[in-house]
Amino acid sequence: MDKFEIITSPNPILRKKSKKVDALDAETKETIKAMIGALNASKIEGLAIAAPQIGTNKRIVVVRVRETRDEDGRITQKRIPLSVYINPEITKFSKEKSVSEEGCLSCPGLYGPVERAEKIRFEATNQKGKKTKMNAAGLLARIVQHEVDHLDGILFIDKLTDKKKLRKIGANAEDAEK
Repeated sequence: MDKFEIITSPNPILRKKSKKVDALDAETKETIKAMIGALNASKIEGLAIAAPQIGTNKRIVVVRVRETRDEDGRITQKRIPLSVYINPEITKFSKEKSVSEEGCLSCPGLYGPVERAEKIRFEATNQKGKKTKMNAAGLLARIVQHEVDHLDGILFIDKLTDKKKLRKIGANAEDAEK
């Protein structure tokens, strides 16, 4: 497998529950490097990637959101620096929820509404081996929930609030829905 290849649905790897990472060894570091490479090489703008999306069922997530601006130069999306979360576990979900459109590198061309908690608390180990506890809100909370779902074999298309609102854009959309 090309280390920058994104696995797409209906590949069964995406439906398996990922295994906990026991050590920050050379293999784990290579997986993280490949995930970052795949995220950077993606043809569509990806916000994050989970290890199953490159073909390995390990509990690793990489997040990176670039700052975006509108035509007047105003920031429309704040930057989230590159972050690696090993064995992420969401420990608390807020009661406040919101519905927002999601897409996925593993479901190219598909977009639809998904309800998620507005805020979460989660624990993970970073790429230096340090265990951390974090609070996340807004986009970061949505991203972490989406990626942890990947680690549990769940795709965003499984969580649509209204399947009739699933949008298909591009040539690959039909294959990704299967």
